[in-house]
Amino acid sequence: MAKRFDAVLRVSGLNAGYGHVRVIRDANVSVAAGDVVGLIGRNGVGKTTFINAVAGLIPPESGSIQVNGQELFGQPASRRVAAGVAIVPSGGRLFKSLTVDENLTIGAKDPDSERLRSVFQLFPEMAALRERYAGKLSGGERQMVSIGRALMLNPLFLLLDEPSEGLAPIVVLRLAEAIKTLRSSGVGILVAEQNVKFTDLICQRWYAIDKGVVTVTERNASPTPLEAV
Repeated sequence: MAKRFDAVLRVSGLNAGYGHVRVIRDANVSVAAGDVVGLIGRNGVGKTTFINAVAGLIPPESGSIQVNGQELFGQPASRRVAAGVAIVPSGGRLFKSLTVDENLTIGAKDPDSERLRSVFQLFPEMAALRERYAGKLSGGERQMVSIGRALMLNPLFLLLDEPSEGLAPIVVLRLAEAIKTLRSSGVGILVAEQNVKFTDLICQRWYAIDKGVVTVTERNASPTPLEAV
């Protein structure tokens, strides 16, 4: 078994953007194994750009991106997946013409393994939806399947981009419960969000981002208990 470093993700001096437009400016972020860390900011300040740069979906300009001690700067997204990075993009982005089962197993390292059973343990409500086409799912159901699909890659580190966006409060609480369960399994998680109440439920620390600059780190000594919400 590969050694797990204390900092599953360590980003240093990251600059990234699109063409000649720099969006992320000298960002430094770290996430420990078993921690849930928030990246908080309004729409349009660079959260998704940061997430995509770490996942390898856009090429960063400069800096360092280490996952479990392995330098991944300049590596393609496929190499980052192999290193243990999985992303849940905003809106889920499932294959609408495929069933829930097909969406979960497409691209999985071992679709018939214990991983699939563990996904249904995390989201037992998906068991009744296995043969339903993704295009027929509700927003909350799509988000659960999208998280499940990422977990099928057996990641060390999970990137969540706006997971609570557009969801009913009761579904947001269900996702918070699932994310807390994932934390206990040792997966490191970075959550890009503008919903501060949601991050207060799940995060031990926050980074604030504004105009592409990561400016503040705060520690949440005691996340809000779900039953208190």
